[in-house]
Amino acid sequence: MSAIPTYRLATSGFPVPKRQLTRYVDWDPKNQEQVFNTEKSASIPRLQNVFSGGGTRLFMSSKGVGYPYYDILQSFRDKSETGGSLLTPEYTYQQRSGQNWEKYTRIWADAQGRVVNFDESGNLNVYVEQFPDGTPASARMSRLAQSLASTPAVTELGKSQVVWPAGTKVYGLLNGIIRSWDYSAALNTITLGPTAQGTVEAAGLSDAVSAWSPAPGTVYTQTAAGDVKKYAGSPLQLVNSDVATGLTGSMFAGAASCLSDAAEPQGYFGQKVDDTGLPEVSGVPDPDPAPSLPDVISGKFTLGDGSPAAGLDVVIEADVPVSAEGTDFPDLGTARTAADGTWSLTLPENLPPAVQQAAETNGGALNVTATTMAVTTSGVQMVGVDHRTAAPEETDTGQRTSFASAASSTSAHSIELIPILDSSDSQNNLPEPTEDQKNSTYAAQVDKETVYSDTEDPQWQSDRGTLAAGYNPYIINGVNVSSQQVTPYASGTCSWTTWPSGSPTYSYTTVGEAHAYTDAKASFDYESKVSSTVDVAISYGSSWKISGERSVANSSGALSGFPAKGPYWAKQWRIPLEYQKQKRVYMCGGVQKGSQYRIVPIRYTIPAGWYAGTYGKDVRQLDGPTRYAASNPEYRSKVAAGAYVGVSRGKSVKWKGAATPFGISLGGSIQYDSNHVQKVIAGTKSGVVHRVWGLYDKVSGRPGVIYSY
Repeated sequence: MSAIPTYRLATSGFPVPKRQLTRYVDWDPKNQEQVFNTEKSASIPRLQNVFSGGGTRLFMSSKGVGYPYYDILQSFRDKSETGGSLLTPEYTYQQRSGQNWEKYTRIWADAQGRVVNFDESGNLNVYVEQFPDGTPASARMSRLAQSLASTPAVTELGKSQVVWPAGTKVYGLLNGIIRSWDYSAALNTITLGPTAQGTVEAAGLSDAVSAWSPAPGTVYTQTAAGDVKKYAGSPLQLVNSDVATGLTGSMFAGAASCLSDAAEPQGYFGQKVDDTGLPEVSGVPDPDPAPSLPDVISGKFTLGDGSPAAGLDVVIEADVPVSAEGTDFPDLGTARTAADGTWSLTLPENLPPAVQQAAETNGGALNVTATTMAVTTSGVQMVGVDHRTAAPEETDTGQRTSFASAASSTSAHSIELIPILDSSDSQNNLPEPTEDQKNSTYAAQVDKETVYSDTEDPQWQSDRGTLAAGYNPYIINGVNVSSQQVTPYASGTCSWTTWPSGSPTYSYTTVGEAHAYTDAKASFDYESKVSSTVDVAISYGSSWKISGERSVANSSGALSGFPAKGPYWAKQWRIPLEYQKQKRVYMCGGVQKGSQYRIVPIRYTIPAGWYAGTYGKDVRQLDGPTRYAASNPEYRSKVAAGAYVGVSRGKSVKWKGAATPFGISLGGSIQYDSNHVQKVIAGTKSGVVHRVWGLYDKVSGRPGVIYSY
């Protein structure tokens, strides 16, 4: 065989974990070591265990329900490749005295499909499937043979932390050593040999916590972090140290008796891809010229329940650098929210010199803060803060930079009003979080992940732990104020003052990614200057909410990126940015009426001992046949052998968890241009069609990112 069904049983999800069985395909393992996710999965109850029955057959053992609590064994067929269920029920085996399936450890199926296990006493058992009256209802498992725990070979195999089959051999992993035993079973007889200790196939695998085989002579090992390596031959030799990253959970394969020598260069799941009429594209498109249209800043404010916050005054200020003495941001103008909660302001034609300077030292982009204050019918003060980017004309050229234009053209979004705490409130004057608290945050969870997840961040985060699933900041004195109508709260004597809060921190921030699948290379260039846009978070006590974006640019920077990586390569690229926590105080007539904190990106800088750039999360799971089949057909193209295609205009995809400063996960993106380019370089292997597609558009347009298959 050249395509081996492989399964992963894992616990995932945050903050509520779930157990899922997911189908992978190990495509052409003898030649290419490609394990791709078919994105076909099934939920598995907590007390159930799943193991391979060979090929696409699966067994599931579980604790029964009711009383007495009989253990249950069932068989299933995986029909997901043809549109069916991953767990299509087949047989439920009759419950028989002494068959404690849920208590059996290290359970598997041999090459004949017979179930083999160690029981709770350490005895090795082989069970055979029987149908006494020839009907599915009579299905049962009868013990064919048993070898006692005292048998030397059974004792040695039983010491293994993981046991798995491959053809006529059984493998065991113990303390970094893989051993194999020749295995056979007949009525009342189990043979393990040729010696009780087995044959040492590999040693020194100190980081391996689990292993499995797609066929005899090939072994994959797995670390606690989910890094997968491939070994082959006899004795086993390392042939690929980077098969997969972040592939945690229990892995097992529907192993074949042997692997085919016939190379299959491009795997697929389900129906083979039809490339008829697929357009060919190559090269990097020319960057868009900088627009010269007037810049309009806009947004939308809503109540906590999402309904419009109408009739509120919105003060738009230039977000200039903050001084230690406190800074009152320069006003750019005032708007009022319409009936649907929207507001807009055209940038003044002539900006104050300090504001113009702030924009031109930031790549032509002017960061602005739009703030509205309100009070609910029950008297609760509310605040809405949006962070936007404007693109003023440069004084020298009279044009807007492409970076500023892209940063200011973010899609429409809305910001919810949230309660604001009084400056003296204990929740607004908490001590800095402890290390244990920092390590238990959602941001810490994101940092630990080695594989990128494109699921959404939670709406609220805490900088000192995990928020409860039902966390609701709108419950004030037992009353939910999220849908209460609001009226303006402010007067001409009120304003915000902003100070730095503590020392800045630094965080590697995702600024790119590149993808290469079969016989392709990935390249990402991040040269000469910075052009990033990162989320801003605002506080309500120790909890935080994303509230718009802030853009960061530098006219110069260290060259970084990665050239020609692949095949089966896809990773993010990160650079260090400085972040600052700032305290904002609302003053009316010289009296403090409320305060909050915010976390903002400040600048690109390389702290002592840091890299100018470093690899981020693995994003290989976003490539390949499954994702290609689910993509928009209009965004697909192919690349001629030896040619390349790249993206050098528009904004990139927005990465979740691009940075995690101060214990909060922030999203981020960059502006592609001649200094920031993602490329896919096609190889020259015969018979390979190099397919690419954009996430948001054609690869020749503004795709956000180019994926590869």
